[in-house]
Amino acid sequence: MRLPALGLIGCLIALPALANCVSLGGRSYCAPPGGQAVLHQGQPYCGAGACVSDEFGNLFCSPYPGGGVVRARGGFYAGPGLCLLGPDGAPNCAAQPGGNCAIGPGGQPVCEGGSVAVPASRAQPCQ
Repeated sequence: MRLPALGLIGCLIALPALANCVSLGGRSYCAPPGGQAVLHQGQPYCGAGACVSDEFGNLFCSPYPGGGVVRARGGFYAGPGLCLLGPDGAPNCAAQPGGNCAIGPGGQPVCEGGSVAVPASRAQPCQ
């Protein structure tokens, strides 16, 4: 009985780490599950998925929980799973939520659930 209770306590203690939180001015800001919280230009931003910034200070995030984002051909693209650039510079993201993308033996992207790439969204301030 003690081992399951200790496991539950360990999970509860780890929840804040899984929530991806940042602190600013003594206050914590947390992204939704699968999202990313980022301190960017002195403000907390929260995305549903991964976030990246460009050289101009713009922050873009995947609209999918746990989704990836990649910069390609002057824009930012996202998907439900991880993203990568193909050999031709095209964005490729796994269509399967939380799925993986890799360059296959033929040099072409192979993504779980197929490949998809939608425009990433601008990050929103955390609530």
